[in-house]
Amino acid sequence: MKLAITTLFLLVAAACQIGCGPADLRMTPQNPIVGKWRSADGSYVVEFLPSGDCSAGMRIQGREVGGPCKYTVEKETINIRYYGSAAHPQDGNPDASVIWRYSLAGDDLKVSVQGTSLALRRVH
Repeated sequence: MKLAITTLFLLVAAACQIGCGPADLRMTPQNPIVGKWRSADGSYVVEFLPSGDCSAGMRIQGREVGGPCKYTVEKETINIRYYGSAAHPQDGNPDASVIWRYSLAGDDLKVSVQGTSLALRRVH
């Protein structure tokens, strides 16, 4: 009986140590899209940071466009919130958004936005 109680106590203590420890020591699930991604021709680059911040850039007719953004990930979608106009970046809040449907297979990220698909590869 004492052995059973001691074993139970040790299991509870170990579980609490893992789940109740300092935040930086607890295991958190890794977001699989975190990292830097680029299209095969290099015209599109996006980086997703663990903090929920992102940056995206695209080369259109020799001109670079894009900038900082915020993102959240759901089961099959990435919600990107970005600065749609130059008038709002100083207030710190993105003022436009777009939803990307995505699929991930290893280092290949396929996204589609309003019927347009784009294949991205993780940059190491």
